[in-house]
Amino acid sequence: MAKRKPTTTNREDKLPRLDRPPTLVTQVEQLLRQAIADGTFAGDRLPTEVELAEQLGVSRETVRRAAEALQREGLLVKFRRRGTFTQPPPGLPQQLVPRSTLIGYLQADYHSRGREEAATQTISGLMLQGALEQAGNAGFELVVRRAPHTKMAQAFQQMQAHCRLRGIIFASYGEEKLLRRAAGLGLPIVLLDHDLHLPQINSVRDDSFAGARQAVAYLASKGHRRIAFANWHRADLNPWRIRGYRQGLRDARLMRKRTWEVQAELTETGARHIVESLLAFSPRPTAVLCFNNTLARLVIDEFRRRGVRVPEDISVMGGGGEVVPGLTCHQADWYETGKQAVAVLVRAISHGHNHAPEHLLSLHLVEEGATVAEL
Repeated sequence: MAKRKPTTTNREDKLPRLDRPPTLVTQVEQLLRQAIADGTFAGDRLPTEVELAEQLGVSRETVRRAAEALQREGLLVKFRRRGTFTQPPPGLPQQLVPRSTLIGYLQADYHSRGREEAATQTISGLMLQGALEQAGNAGFELVVRRAPHTKMAQAFQQMQAHCRLRGIIFASYGEEKLLRRAAGLGLPIVLLDHDLHLPQINSVRDDSFAGARQAVAYLASKGHRRIAFANWHRADLNPWRIRGYRQGLRDARLMRKRTWEVQAELTETGARHIVESLLAFSPRPTAVLCFNNTLARLVIDEFRRRGVRVPEDISVMGGGGEVVPGLTCHQADWYETGKQAVAVLVRAISHGHNHAPEHLLSLHLVEEGATVAEL
């Protein structure tokens, strides 16, 4: 009798894991959520738990647990002897209406690549952590969403449909059309890491104008007279740094050359372009102020690969962001900036229409390191 060949199992032969189907409670919750968004319920009033259970073919307990989850999000409001509503029924005394504790936090992403994305997420992560702490201290809950900057309108619409918000923070975003529409809904709004000075819209951002201006003054105090600026190619998202750099040159009565203002991505490729440009100049700048610390770190690495010594041959200064050991930079407290945004929003919620829009700036401080030499 011929022997049977042993069978072997390759990784390709293994069956994929099955996704567990959602529980009945989750399914009912999703159905109710969509029905609320579609305006299915007449007069904003839901059928009773018994009626919903019969319609959906589930137990009353399943309906109750799903409804309680939506109540915690602020999508449903339950009143004794009146029923459950998607909005408080007209004529109900205001003091009896449960007040939502939800604050929206919508972070814009710009689909950067690799290190560039990591650089921007360092700042956004610190701001979010500060916002979460301050919200908790004030008795509010943050509903956080991230979205590509081109999809912010859809993300805001979905957040509005699923949450009864008391106010919203738009982080790193300033598209005027959407902001005016959001303000038209009567929602208190704070722009974080941006500023448009629109009526009734608050803003909190770092004072990068003063930071860059201060950085130029610091370099000038070390004897540098030819100072270049390495800017992010998305200059429209932060025009204040380049303005502060130019003002700093005027303050110190230093020469400004447009060719010394080099734009690039926050990547190794961008750093290579910056270094090549700086080394081609004649006369060559003795110092370069970079848009942020990530770009400064990449520029230093590129200089050293080419045998250019930092700071002996050229000084490099960063403009804030990630912590780079030994780097001379100006830095804002991004964590505190996030806390300030929530504090402003809470004041706007408390004061209602009597709240005068606030526009706060977080100060930068120079942190001395080993990448700037004295001439």
